[in-house]
Amino acid sequence: MWRWGSRWPAGRTPRAQEAAVWRQVAGRERQCPTRPPAVRTFASNSSTSKTWYEEKYERDFQRKKREKVYTGRKGDDSIKVQRVQWYPGHIAKAERLLKERLKAVDVILELRDARIPFSTEHPDLESWIGNKPKILVLNRVDMISKYELRQLEGWYSSRGIEVVGTNGKTGQGVPKLVRRAVAVSSEVNEKRAAKGLLPREVRAAVVGFPNVGKSAIINRLMKRKACESANVPGVTRQLRWIKAGDELYVLDAPGVLPSSLENQTAAQNLAICNDIGKASYLESAIAGVLVERVKGLPKAGEILREMERRYKISPEDVTGEEYVYALADRLFNGHIETAGARILRDYGKGNLGKFALELPPPAR
Repeated sequence: MWRWGSRWPAGRTPRAQEAAVWRQVAGRERQCPTRPPAVRTFASNSSTSKTWYEEKYERDFQRKKREKVYTGRKGDDSIKVQRVQWYPGHIAKAERLLKERLKAVDVILELRDARIPFSTEHPDLESWIGNKPKILVLNRVDMISKYELRQLEGWYSSRGIEVVGTNGKTGQGVPKLVRRAVAVSSEVNEKRAAKGLLPREVRAAVVGFPNVGKSAIINRLMKRKACESANVPGVTRQLRWIKAGDELYVLDAPGVLPSSLENQTAAQNLAICNDIGKASYLESAIAGVLVERVKGLPKAGEILREMERRYKISPEDVTGEEYVYALADRLFNGHIETAGARILRDYGKGNLGKFALELPPPAR
């Protein structure tokens, strides 16, 4: 028979050991009903008696508990984008391979989402490419106004950064991109000619965040569907060279995300534009952020009127969170996630208007 203070019998699991103790305690209570239950606990400072197994479970639960997505308090901007699948394994592998392949590249074509050009800037790219020439490609220019595009082009040009606006769906700007890539890299063949070598094709690497349209641009460069393309992040998972005409070779790489992104504003913008996996955020919370972002834009009045016309609810006098809840009650039987997904999908399709969420800072 097992006695208090002795070791657990060998070969029993903790759960079985605890069950055996409870059976012994129950037997003693039947023999002596006035005797208090003798439950062994390791909680010296606990106000309630807990078994060692319950305490271990609680410690494990606290350690594994995820960060809260939304605090529930109105008027704050504490909607968090969790790091669930934020840095998938295939991206880490692609980043290592990309750093190696960039040594053989002549020019970098950095793709960014024209709606959020600053949030889709990779903080480590400059250190990877060194002194190699780079062309900044603002894709999805069809989703922002021409005035906003001119603002962005002027701001980057004033800082010595060459900009080409493109639309991967229609091919807008792609011929200009090819000409600029070949021209920027012309010095490569000049150096080869000086050494008595024959000219070769220009090697360009297309890099950027997931779902900014890299595969669509490459398909336009190829004038055929050479890469799988979809409006979700993570379609491209391997690096490969693709011949795009007689003068250009293109390195197609998966989207690369920074391993750590502390700026929650940038993370929220990525979620709004569907540039990171949906597993890392609640669509209802991010839709509320979008409504609040819109209110701070120069075109806020025009966009809010379009939202009122489309959803028959005015967003003027409510918070973004309240607006999502109101839309859920009106159209989706109170399902707030469905309402949030609807707002984000309409923005992604351009149904709320053409506007950028990020614009250059005002000149001082």
